[in-house]
Amino acid sequence: MTGRHEVRWLFHSTAMVADYDRAVALLGDLVGLRVLEYGESEEPGIGRRGGMAWAGDNAIEIGQPIVDGGAAQFVSRFGGGMHSVAVQVRDVDATIAHLEANGVRIAARPRPEMCFSDPRDTGGVFLQWSCFELDVDPRFGAPRPPAPPKAIAPATRHAYVGALVDEPSRLAVRLATLVGTDVTFDDTDAPPGEPAAGVSLGDCTLALFSLVPGDSERVWGRHYERARTHLLALETNHIDEVEAALRNAGTNVVRADADTRLIVLDPAATGGVQVALTDRLLPGDPRS
Repeated sequence: MTGRHEVRWLFHSTAMVADYDRAVALLGDLVGLRVLEYGESEEPGIGRRGGMAWAGDNAIEIGQPIVDGGAAQFVSRFGGGMHSVAVQVRDVDATIAHLEANGVRIAARPRPEMCFSDPRDTGGVFLQWSCFELDVDPRFGAPRPPAPPKAIAPATRHAYVGALVDEPSRLAVRLATLVGTDVTFDDTDAPPGEPAAGVSLGDCTLALFSLVPGDSERVWGRHYERARTHLLALETNHIDEVEAALRNAGTNVVRADADTRLIVLDPAATGGVQVALTDRLLPGDPRS
């Protein structure tokens, strides 16, 4: 414990889905997702079956709700999808003090080592702040899981986690203050479907997209009616070949943008997780 707020890195993104087994199988075939651990918990504030999985250089938690609660309501109302962003912090008590000093309420603290902030105070982005370590996580000394024998578009890195928000430029400044990092880029002319601002998460970028409910089905293949975390963008090699391989495999592509080098997959093809593929990081990414 350090007694001060510090975000170390992206701990994981989180997706809540209707069928954990289906999502894991589909993402394994598509991007080479590998399960790190599995468990079932009816603990209040968790209430899911699933666990951490590895894609490229970072983790995603995939869960299927098994008790009534917020996660079950999320899946029932929205059909599942990307749910939240978890960051690894040095001292969760110091982080809570920092958040509250900046007008952010704590929505839940299911364990002493972690908490969730109220998304109403963070522009709709649901954030988890954690200081516990997982012994299956390669960043805490575990071996990296072996690459799968075959995947259509093997993920090399988490390119970024995306969120649909109102006023991306303004919110980026707010979130950078809360995380304690920097705004990595700001593009006020970005059209719907392209990142408009970014915030460093230490080893990844949180990309903010403009929320345009009436255009979301064309851009993302599903309807988004309010601000929320919505996207996991994975970096892969040979993006042109990947697009052809996806179509040959019968994987539905919502759109493929040659300028931004972004391929948005139909959430039905990923078990409900909104995934995009790219061959580049965003401007100002901390890894570049």
